[in-house]
Amino acid sequence: MAEVVWSKKANRKRIAFLAYGEKEFGRKVAAKMNERMESYVQALASNPYIGAMEPLLQGHKKTYRSLVAHKLVKLIYTVDEAAGRIHIADLWDTRREPHAQAGKTELKP
Repeated sequence: MAEVVWSKKANRKRIAFLAYGEKEFGRKVAAKMNERMESYVQALASNPYIGAMEPLLQGHKKTYRSLVAHKLVKLIYTVDEAAGRIHIADLWDTRREPHAQAGKTELKP
């Protein structure tokens, strides 16, 4: 099982996403949103290649993969087999234009 490491940027976006969920839908729904995201993170730890290669991030030195962890959030990550780690580099809001998010993503896992 691989270790999952969140970048500072991805963690900030995760916190903002959960705060949005609590504000808009209530604490109970935000807790369920968090549980769902955590279940996908655990699935990644067991099966790092479950997510597809992210076509909008091709051409980078590392291969970025993506996984829709909630209907509103896509996890962007890399797999470091040598270190036994998965680096979650960013979270993308699925309601926004993906090309714009890909261009703004600073990928430093």
